[in-house]
Amino acid sequence: MTRRLLPMAVGFLLVMIPVVARAQAAPNVPVLASGQLPPAIPGADVEVANVVEGSIQAGTNYDDNAVLGAAMRQWDVDYSITPSITFRETLPRFEWSLKYGPGFTKSQNLAYRSQVTQNFGGQFSWRTSKRTQLAVQQTYIRSTNPFDQSYTQPGPTLGTNNTIFVPSLRRTRILSNGEFSYQASEHTSVGLGGSFNHEGYQSTPHSGRTTSLVYSQTATGNAYISHQFSARNQLGFQYVAQVLRFPVANARTTTHSFLVSEQLNFSPHSVLSVYGGPEYSQTFNQVVVNLGFIIITIPINASQWSASGGVIYNWTGQRVAIALDYSRGIGDGGGLVGAVSLNSGRATATWTLAQGWSLATSIAGGDDQLLAVKTGRNEMLTYSASAALRRQLSKNLTMNLNYQRLNETGGLGSLPIGNHDLAYASITYSFMKPLGR
Repeated sequence: MTRRLLPMAVGFLLVMIPVVARAQAAPNVPVLASGQLPPAIPGADVEVANVVEGSIQAGTNYDDNAVLGAAMRQWDVDYSITPSITFRETLPRFEWSLKYGPGFTKSQNLAYRSQVTQNFGGQFSWRTSKRTQLAVQQTYIRSTNPFDQSYTQPGPTLGTNNTIFVPSLRRTRILSNGEFSYQASEHTSVGLGGSFNHEGYQSTPHSGRTTSLVYSQTATGNAYISHQFSARNQLGFQYVAQVLRFPVANARTTTHSFLVSEQLNFSPHSVLSVYGGPEYSQTFNQVVVNLGFIIITIPINASQWSASGGVIYNWTGQRVAIALDYSRGIGDGGGLVGAVSLNSGRATATWTLAQGWSLATSIAGGDDQLLAVKTGRNEMLTYSASAALRRQLSKNLTMNLNYQRLNETGGLGSLPIGNHDLAYASITYSFMKPLGR
């Protein structure tokens, strides 16, 4: 119990201090420095500032393979109702936003999935002087709904491994991130950043009474320097240290990455970032889920050098936005094992269609390989495609329809994962009012 409450307490304490919003403090802070991916939002759909927003959403979620480790596929339908409230304000030197969305989910076939859900996020940025800025963010999610998303979009040096999908569980995710940047000269910026990420799971029914997925805690620190050589080009160097801990067996992996990055601003609406460099890792113990009824620890002490890097591209138009990203590096095992070597990529496109209609589509893939340990099942390949249709029925009423096809092959540990057809539908009533009125 203490193990679960401690990271929750840390997360809520962090949100009480000045915390971050925007990746780019000074004009020449690179996208990579924030550890977050730019969103794919058309220019016409940019969020309005200085408002209070409220909503209540009723939805249903279908999964045709809802039980982890079951011998036969079992489907399930969840019904949920989720109110939320959001505050957003932009001042000359200060921006902040806060969102809270409690809810309740009722499962049709699997009673243990019925629960109260929580979705909380806060962030702000504070330009402390003409040359400096502090930015921090906090996200907390507790839910069984696979469509629940973080308040911000984690990137290559921030967030958890989202390439592995495990159903029939209650997931708790806490993400805290802070960044301080200093504009040393007109074209040079330096900065420091840090983050803490906790991913926790409750028991996995039908895979054994005592079995839990593997908790992970990741602490990350980074430092960077970036110089803008022209209006369209800037070059930077970034050092990233990361400690991945898996408390269930005191397993841990420490990594040190030395990254050279280049950002090309083709236009105000088109940005390409490329980064890469060597990564050194040290692994102590390696957690593996075994046969669905115990978690075992393979005692090892290994170190290795590997290559890390990636590409991020973002294009934003008035009616269309596109985001592409690919990354290679070391990450957590998504609840199944300890540290993994991960290759992942995603392409997302968002369209504003006819009046009142919008469509978001994405394709993604991932290759997770168990780090430092070779077993009979040490690699998992995943790929998915999804589409989300949004219809503005009236000024205050919106309908959303989501579908995702997810394929997973291979395995990590011994729990079978399988393929999924996921569908979600919801109706949302919302309102917006100017802040302070």
